[in-house]
Amino acid sequence: MAIVQEFFNIPDEIMTKISTGDYKRVGGVVRNNKGQIKKILKPVNGIEAILQYAWKNRDTIIKLGKLGKVGVKSYIKIKQEPDVVVKFREALKVYLNAVRKGALTMEIISDVMERLDELKMHPNFEKINNILSMEELDVLLNRMFEYTKKLAADNAIELTSLEKETPSQSENPIINLQRCLETQKRIFELAS
Repeated sequence: MAIVQEFFNIPDEIMTKISTGDYKRVGGVVRNNKGQIKKILKPVNGIEAILQYAWKNRDTIIKLGKLGKVGVKSYIKIKQEPDVVVKFREALKVYLNAVRKGALTMEIISDVMERLDELKMHPNFEKINNILSMEELDVLLNRMFEYTKKLAADNAIELTSLEKETPSQSENPIINLQRCLETQKRIFELAS
């Protein structure tokens, strides 16, 4: 049996939806959650894939080239994500899967809030503040906001005027994320 690796050039907006779970990729076909085809991806050869990767990461590759062999090892150690970021990403993944499956619990919300607090308390928070791209954060916040409104309606809980406001993009996204989580936690407390 032969194992073949195929490369695809996936547009950023499609990749964002794949990473948030809105779309799924099977081979070269991207489908939404209803099974409708959203994009048929064209395969690219290995050289094109390497060149695309090199172009997107050109600053890092140039820095590594200038550092030499010893510098590369220390650069790789520096570039590793701090533990608080890894834990936050894991908690967020659990949260999104629970929302998708309709299995969200107070414990999952509390865990994400706790990881968010740890992230904010990290001494290098300003440097690690960009754990998600602005586009990913925007998608995440909009989905969380819509889910919060649906959760309140399903449980016959009235949202406050502040909770009904659409998250402002000018505010810190972490604050908006916390605001949605706190509202969801309040809904769970009132519904139980």
